[in-house]
Order: sequence, then structure tokens, then C-alpha cells
Amino acid sequence: SELGSLLAAACGAHRRAFGGAGPAVAASAPGRVNLIGEHTDYNQGFVLPMALPIGTVMVGSPRQDGIISIITTAEEADEPKRVQFLVPGEGDALKPGEPRWANYVKGVIQHYRAGPLPGFNAIIASNVPLGGGLSSSASLEVATYTFLQQLCPDDGDPVAKALACQKAEHTFAKMPCGIMDQFISVMGKEGHALLIDCRSGCNPQLSVVRDPVLI
Repeated sequence: SELGSLLAAACGAHRRAFGGAGPAVAASAPGRVNLIGEHTDYNQGFVLPMALPIGTVMVGSPRQDGIISIITTAEEADEPKRVQFLVPGEGDALKPGEPRWANYVKGVIQHYRAGPLPGFNAIIASNVPLGGGLSSSASLEVATYTFLQQLCPDDGDPVAKALACQKAEHTFAKMPCGIMDQFISVMGKEGHALLIDCRSGCNPQLSVVRDPVLI
């Protein structure tokens, strides 16, 4: 599968970059296509997105020195492709900056809903085209959050997870996006579309639409 090939490539990159037997943790999140409701999620309307069989994977291993080291394999991402920083603590918050791709990851780490997080090494790989309208940013955010859940579990609330990823995009990437992309990346299922009524604010009513007919 495409996801399997992407995962294998990420694991190989991890071994080359960090040595050892390979990553201990892996996570993924899909891109999406929207069937109905362009630009209506942030205007309190209805949207009907579905997850795609392409996505972002994040693989890595914890480390004990409080340092986070992350590499992206995306050729389209801005330089540098590797960033390193300390795990954020009270009074020592992460801040957005350069490279831009890392702001999505930093934002999720900063707004993660459990702790304390360990340091870690990680590789990010994606086959969602950057800037292609298929929600590469939400895919990256949700993959990062899912990765952190393996290192330091939160309460598992999918709505709060999506909202934390949206907050990361608002505050670190400075993109005032609606909630659709994060919701479908968190909750999407193969062969299903997700109907979201965004009028209900931060707790939209979700229902699954089976077997959508696509043209």
C-alpha cells in the first residue's frame, strides 16, 4: 500500500539519521477531499469531507535528554529540513519561526493536552502534495498529535484533539482555518464521508455517511 511504502521509507530515513534498530513509535494521519461545503466550516455551515488514502507518517523514538530532533523528508518543505529544540516547559514555551514547516509540529507540541513529554527523535514523511488543497497541514498536525499520544497518552478525546491541532495552526502557522480539516483527519474512516454541522461551534455534531457516490 501507499501508506506502507511511506512508512518503510520513513523508518529507513530514521535508521540513517539516528542509527539504532529503527523507530519505536509510528503514527499516521490522512489528507482529505471535500465533497460539499467549500469555505463553510469557518462560516458556520455544513461540510462533507472524506479522508484520502494518502497521508503523513511520523516515526521516532524517545530520548532522555529533553531534546526534540525532527527531520522532514518532504522535498517541497523549506530549509532547513532538520530542527532541534528543547521540550517546552512551564515558562519556556515554544515559539513559531523558520522553517515554516516546523511551525505546524511545534504548535501541536506546545498545545498537546498531556505531559510531561519526553524528548524524541522523529522523521516526518508525507505523500500529500503541499499546497494542493488536500490538507497536508492538518495531516501533519494530526500525525504529530497521534505520535505524541504514543509517547505520553492524553484522555483520547477526538474532538479535543482536533481542536488542539486547529489551535496549533492558528497560533503557530498563523492560518485562521476552520475545523473541517482537523476533524476529518482525526475521525476519517475508509469508505466513509463525515458530515459536520459547524453551527454548533466547538462541538460539532458528527455523522457518518456510508458509501458516498463520487464522480
